[in-house]
Amino acid sequence: MRLTEHLAACRCLYPRVVASLPDIMLIDVPACFAGASLPLGRYYPILLETAAELTELEAFLDAPRKQLVLPDLLDCRPSRSVSECVVIARYPPVLPGWPWVLLCQWPAAYTALAPQGSDLFARGTYTIELLASRGDLIRTENRLRETLAGHQLWYISDEEAGSGHA
Repeated sequence: MRLTEHLAACRCLYPRVVASLPDIMLIDVPACFAGASLPLGRYYPILLETAAELTELEAFLDAPRKQLVLPDLLDCRPSRSVSECVVIARYPPVLPGWPWVLLCQWPAAYTALAPQGSDLFARGTYTIELLASRGDLIRTENRLRETLAGHQLWYISDEEAGSGHA
């Protein structure tokens, strides 16, 4: 069996909104694997920093295997991207019915505050929120920006990538 025929049969690639951020492969897992531990109960996001990682992921998903496995090939791979400020980026849905994505890239000064061995940051630097609507995304983003008031932020909206500092 191949993950592309079962667990990852329905997936969508969200292209990076600026060159320094990752692409996001979003897998809409079958209902039998859905649950509260997944964003919106059914999605599995995978952050891809290079074209080579996308190729590697596609090969992993298409590899024949005897049983289903998590598509966690890149989840713990350290990011090669570094930022000195918090980067907040909107990824609009690529296809109708798919969620909005709010990706944050955190500087090492922030990620170092997380408990050792925790999985709070994907690839050691990112957090990701999936939201059903643009309104939900804006509300979540506003709460985040209020929480981080006074901190150095780089904000990338869906209207104009790279448009603003906050």
